[in-house]
Amino acid sequence: MNKEDKILGLIGFSSRTRSFVFGKDGIRSYIKSLQNKKVVIIASDTGKSTKDDTIKRCESFNVPCVVLKTKTKEDLSNALGKTEVSIVGIEDENIVKGILDLVGGDA
Repeated sequence: MNKEDKILGLIGFSSRTRSFVFGKDGIRSYIKSLQNKKVVIIASDTGKSTKDDTIKRCESFNVPCVVLKTKTKEDLSNALGKTEVSIVGIEDENIVKGILDLVGGDA
């Protein structure tokens, strides 16, 4: 099992506990929120402008951002049990820690 498969597994846990956000407004609010531990996951086939905008916002607020290299919107959506999700923010601090440990710290 590679690193991205493990990340999707952790995202699956967040879906079971309903501790994730998605959608443009949800992600923007999440990035600006006062929550201590955060991570944003971006699917490999997310549109360039959406990806660039999200990465820029994450950098502005010092939020770790993981861009998946091989996992698509379909993979991310399946892990969450949703349709057409290209970007997700994880709210559960233990899952955030697990993802950051997998990618080596601050993504």
